[in-house]
Amino acid sequence: MRAALDAPIQASASVLDRIIGSGHPVLVVFETPGCGPCEVLGPALETLAREFHDRVLVVRVTDSAEGWLAARYHLAYVPTLVFWRGGVERSRIKGNPGPVAIRAHLEFLLTGEHPPDPAEGPRHTLAATFGDPLPATRPRGLLSAGATPAGARGTPAGARGALSPP
Repeated sequence: MRAALDAPIQASASVLDRIIGSGHPVLVVFETPGCGPCEVLGPALETLAREFHDRVLVVRVTDSAEGWLAARYHLAYVPTLVFWRGGVERSRIKGNPGPVAIRAHLEFLLTGEHPPDPAEGPRHTLAATFGDPLPATRPRGLLSAGATPAGARGTPAGARGALSPP
């Protein structure tokens, strides 16, 4: 028995490869918390997930600001909607174009007929990060302003040039 999914699946990036690789048609929506266009997109995704519940998986990934994920899936904006079938990307939308454009892309994903018009919508530029954020401290300098190392005459400590005594 196959589960009927009539609501978007909330998935983390760690399981995304398995979902895409399942071979089922999948709409993956990359978004971040606090993204206005992403939040506005929510009700349309709910409606489309119910409408296409037995034909397409609708997956929402909210940790899209992780640098490795943004690099792997070539994300520059959120939301980004990527349409997959058989593990292959078939189309992509940057931003929230509204339910009519998304529905046209879903129909194309299922049938392969009548390619939809290119669509874009309101979006935010993605600010991805790699690893832990850096501490908010000033970088330490090697020298204080105006100081010279002990024993140096315009040469860094321990450096020897062609004219330096041995």
